[in-house]
Amino acid sequence: MKKLLLFALLLSVVGGYAQRGHPSLKPHKARLNQQFSIEKHPGHPVAYDLNKYAIKKPFKSEQDLTIVNPVPIGQSGNAFGFAFFRTTYLWADNNINAVTFIHRMVTPPGSGYLAYDISKDGGLTWTNNVQAYDPLLEDAYDGRYPQGAIYNPSGNTDPDLAYFHYFAPTLDGSNTGGGTNWGGYAYGVKKLEEGSVPTQHNRTSTPPYYQYLPSAFTVTQTGDAWMVDENAQGNSSDYDYLGELIVGRGLWNEGTADFDYYFDQMPLEVDPDDGINDIKVAFAPDGLTGYICVMTNPVVNLPYTSYHPVLFKTTDGGDSWSEPIEVQLGGEDGLAPIREFISDSMLSLYYDPLPVPPRDEVAYYMGYECDLAVDAWGNPHLAGMVCITDLEQGLIYTAPGLFAMFHIWSDDQGLTWQAFNLADLNQFDAEFVNGEATITQYNRPQVATTMDGALVFFSWLDTENPVAADNSMPDIYFREYIPSMDYHGEEAVNVTFLSAGMWSAYFGCMSHYVFSDVFENTYTCTIPFVYTQLTNSDPTLPASFYYIPDFNRTYTVTGIDKPETKLGDSVELGP
Repeated sequence: MKKLLLFALLLSVVGGYAQRGHPSLKPHKARLNQQFSIEKHPGHPVAYDLNKYAIKKPFKSEQDLTIVNPVPIGQSGNAFGFAFFRTTYLWADNNINAVTFIHRMVTPPGSGYLAYDISKDGGLTWTNNVQAYDPLLEDAYDGRYPQGAIYNPSGNTDPDLAYFHYFAPTLDGSNTGGGTNWGGYAYGVKKLEEGSVPTQHNRTSTPPYYQYLPSAFTVTQTGDAWMVDENAQGNSSDYDYLGELIVGRGLWNEGTADFDYYFDQMPLEVDPDDGINDIKVAFAPDGLTGYICVMTNPVVNLPYTSYHPVLFKTTDGGDSWSEPIEVQLGGEDGLAPIREFISDSMLSLYYDPLPVPPRDEVAYYMGYECDLAVDAWGNPHLAGMVCITDLEQGLIYTAPGLFAMFHIWSDDQGLTWQAFNLADLNQFDAEFVNGEATITQYNRPQVATTMDGALVFFSWLDTENPVAADNSMPDIYFREYIPSMDYHGEEAVNVTFLSAGMWSAYFGCMSHYVFSDVFENTYTCTIPFVYTQLTNSDPTLPASFYYIPDFNRTYTVTGIDKPETKLGDSVELGP
C-alpha cells in the first residue's frame, strides 16, 4: 500500500470507463447543465495576519518587489462562465492599445447574456458590461462559457475601427434532442466604436456534428478566427466522444463586416477507454504556422505515458493540417526533465514498500488543463501540470514533490520536444460542491506572447497558504521564456503577493498577447491578468472581476533570427 493514497484521485469514479480492465485515467470534465444551485463553500477570512506566514522566496529584483494594484471591471451573475477549461477570456492588442474581457452578465438582463469589458488606453480606464449577445433573439438560447478576442484589420491603429469577436456554446438542446442541454454555438462581432450594434449567429447540432463545449478559440493576426471542439454526443450528464474534432474557421467578410464560419471534422482516434481533457489552438504572428493541441490518449498508447499533448500542425494558414504529433512524457524516449523532476526520496516514499524502478520506467500524466501559444519562429509552447501516475490502478498523485507546472515546447516546429519545470506545485484543485454538481478550480495554466512572438510568458494558480488544504486560496504565478536566448526567468514570481488579490485570485487568467514597447533590443512589457473574487466564496452568487494593470517586466533580448520553416505530411480540410 502506497503511503500517499490520500493524495490520489480515483478518476474512474466520475469517468465511467475502463482501460484494459483497470479504472480509466479519464478525468471528470465540466459537463454540467447549468440550471442548478451550489451551496456555499466554507469561506475564508478576508483579513490575514501576514506575520504568521513566512515568505518562501525572497525578492531578488526590484521587478519582483512591485505590488500590483487590481482594479474592478465587470460583473457576472455567477462564476461558472469563468471556470473550467476555457482560457480565451482576456485579449490585448498592442497595435491599438486595447484590451477586452468577456463574461456572462448579471440579472437583469440575465446570465444567458454575454458582455465584454474594454479598455482603449492599455488597461488604465474601462467601459464595462458592454452587451454582445442576446439570448432572447430569434433562434437564440442562453450562452455559457464564452470566449472572446479582438479582430483588428491589418495596419489599423484606431481601436474604434477594430472588432470584438465572441464565441460560446448555448443551451439549445440540439445535441440531445431537446431540453436545456448542450448543442448550440453562438458567435458574432461588435465594433469597438461606442454605439455599434453587435451581430449574432446561432448554429445548432446537425448529425454528424454533435456540438459540445469548445475550449479552443483564437483570432490570428492575419484575421482568421478558429475554434475547435470535440464531436461528442450524449445527454445532460454523459457525453461520448465520437472520434472526430469539430474545427470551425471564421473568414472575415468585408461586405458584411463579420466572420463567415465554415465547419469541418478532423479525425482523431482516441483509445475507446479514454476521452479528451482539453483542446487549444494557436498561430504564429504570420498567421501561417499554427497548432491544435489535444490532451488525450490515442489508440496506440505511448510507453510510460498517460494523457499527453497530441498536436496537429499547419504551415499554410489552416488550409491543411498534419497527421497527429504525439509528445511522449515518460520512458526512454520521453522528456528527461520530466523523468528527473521527482527527487529520489519522493520516489522511494511513493513506491514504498516496493523497490524504486529505473527512472525511464516511471509513468507520467499531463492534465487536466493546458494552454498553447506559438512564437515568432513558428514553434509551439505548451504549459500544463505533469504528475506521476499509476497506469495499472488508474490513479494520479498530486502530492507536493510529485507534480509540477511544466513548459513543453519544440524549437524545430514539432520534430523534437523539450521540457522545463516552471515550478513545483503545492495544491492541485479546489471544489465547490452541492450534491452532484461541482465547480472545480485547477492550476489553470496559461501561455502568452508578445505580438511579434519574441517573448513567451506563463501563468498558473497555486495555493501556498499553509492553512489551506486545497487550491482554494490561490495566487497567480508567473514565469517567462526568451526563445532566442533559450532562457527561462530565474524563478516563478507571485503576481498577487501582498495585493488585494492575495490568496483570493480565483480562476485567474492571462491575456494571450501582452502589451510591449520595444526600443532596439529592449522589451518593456505589461502582462494583463484578470481574476474574480467570489461573493461569500459562493460561485453561484454574482461575481466581480478585477484587472491587473501594472505587472510590468523589462527584458533585453538578443539573437532574434527566424529559422527556415519545416513542412510535414498533411491532410486537407474544407474551406
